[in-house]
Amino acid sequence: MRVLKLAALLVVNAAMAASAWAAAPTLDDFLKDARFEALTLSPSGEYLAVRVPQADRTVMAILRREDLKLVGHLNAGAGTFVDELLWVSDHRVFATVLERDGKAEQPYRTFGVRWLDIDGTTGASWGANVLSLLAEPDMLLVRGCGASKSVRLTGSRDFVCASRVYRQRIDDRDTRVEVVASPEPDSEFLGDDQGRVSFSWHWDKGSKQHLYRRHGDQWLVVNDETTSGVNVTPYGTSADGRYGYLWSERSKGPDVIERIDLASGERTVVASDPNANPQSLVWSLDHREPVGAVYGGMQPKARFFDESHPHVRLLRNLEQEFPGELTRVSSASRDGKLAVVTVGGALEPPRYYLLKTSTGKLELLVKSRPWLSAASMAPTREVEFKARDGLTIRGWLTRPASAAATPLVLMPHGGPFDIEDQWHYDDEVQMLATRGYAVLRVNFRGSGGRGRDFMEAGYRQWGAAMQDDLTDATRWAIANAGIDAQRICIWGGSYGGYAAMMGAVREPDLYRCVVGFAGPYDLPLMYRKGDIRRTRYGRGFLRATLGEDEETLERISPTTHAAQIKAGVLLVHGMLDERVPPAHAKAMKRAMDKAGKYYETYFPPQEAHGFYGDASRRKYYETVLAFLDKYLR
Repeated sequence: MRVLKLAALLVVNAAMAASAWAAAPTLDDFLKDARFEALTLSPSGEYLAVRVPQADRTVMAILRREDLKLVGHLNAGAGTFVDELLWVSDHRVFATVLERDGKAEQPYRTFGVRWLDIDGTTGASWGANVLSLLAEPDMLLVRGCGASKSVRLTGSRDFVCASRVYRQRIDDRDTRVEVVASPEPDSEFLGDDQGRVSFSWHWDKGSKQHLYRRHGDQWLVVNDETTSGVNVTPYGTSADGRYGYLWSERSKGPDVIERIDLASGERTVVASDPNANPQSLVWSLDHREPVGAVYGGMQPKARFFDESHPHVRLLRNLEQEFPGELTRVSSASRDGKLAVVTVGGALEPPRYYLLKTSTGKLELLVKSRPWLSAASMAPTREVEFKARDGLTIRGWLTRPASAAATPLVLMPHGGPFDIEDQWHYDDEVQMLATRGYAVLRVNFRGSGGRGRDFMEAGYRQWGAAMQDDLTDATRWAIANAGIDAQRICIWGGSYGGYAAMMGAVREPDLYRCVVGFAGPYDLPLMYRKGDIRRTRYGRGFLRATLGEDEETLERISPTTHAAQIKAGVLLVHGMLDERVPPAHAKAMKRAMDKAGKYYETYFPPQEAHGFYGDASRRKYYETVLAFLDKYLR
């Protein structure tokens, strides 16, 4: 029956992809799973691998490209979800599979690597971290642990891996041959299709990165964050193996892309911008090497390292074909004649096209969610203002077309550090905007996208300067964006939930209501409960970004100031959350009770740090939308 259902989806999607309508989408439209995800082309160009979400699982399918006929599928059963896909030969796809375990709706444990062949044959799981496909047929580079041990550090047990890189056949783990060992335990590697391992990197117990390059039979230091104060991450190498490409932080200003000579260690900046980090890297059609970086807000454009590269002209043409959207060659055939191009923007979920490189002809393959039309969405624009201390803050305003003063929902992001709201399509934003609400997303200090110093400007600024940025953003919107000052709510999750509640504490007359989802409201609890404190990286993160002084943590906790809250409050928390345990919501609830404040709750018993079950996810959005309507309409 699953095969028949999958085949029916293909037929329906093909019909719906040909047309779209501009009617306002319903909640059902936003909650409906994508028909297809992660479309990738086989090396031969004959087949496509794709993820197909279904009610209680995500399966992998192989389709014949010529007619989209289903030729094989991998269905690991109820409560299993295919995650990453990787063609490893003309006939085989590797997939990582997540599962739900126990009561939790959130899938979190991987089986390892499963495989599916074009004849429909499937294979059992085996543990591997694939670094690269090798040019030699059916061979891989994989990362593994040559030896490991469990050590006790600061009251918790950490797993230490003696990292190694191996060559092996795609179908025979026993053929493993060690290529190189890491210079430090628990390391990552970067390898290429020629079997060259160029970089290894590791984080120490203070969460500081150490990066090495391979030169002959030696590992040489490229970056030691304990002395440089910045993080440098390798992303690729040139096709000839002469150069590596590094995403490099600067102590002041945005990140840059550097090219490093792997023999001499000489580094040269090949892409930079004085106001922003790169959004992403651009790869050659064969995905063998980075060739550029994407910059820009609502008009993203690539800056290429070398305009004479043979693939650049075609990539430029793709940009011009889809102005205001981001195009990405997500996979290509081995001979370079065919490529799958993924296109996405602020108004529509991803679409997949087939590109014939010899002619430049583009053919729409599928839309991931054809019932969501760009014509029915509200436009988004970039905004910029000065915070009270003069720092420039940027964000995104999505506003329905209306001459009247509009109610506003401020949506602070989670993280909060090195995370940023971007221009791309967002279900929650459009869910609100198509119901008549303006939506403001703010990259307050501490956010990503503008360099390390901007991120570190938010360190130990919980409830202080980071919160001021959100307040200043709200007041800017009232003065400049046609917002009704009497109808403003704030809705956030994780750190955003904290910021939402703290907004009601700091500005009791500014916000009419607050939705706090999975927020850490009692900050001293961060050191006593939850999974962040259980690893050395997590403990270092808390010390650096939050601080350890108990008195200060209590002072900047919303639980301490519940009596100041005037806004309506909705507390939402998954009862199986390990990242921000439900003890935070319970502490906030007790504080509200003590202060005699009215509030509403939704505490789903089977959810963790997010919503993954269809029923609870629907209930969540129905509850939030009804709550916002109650206070803003």
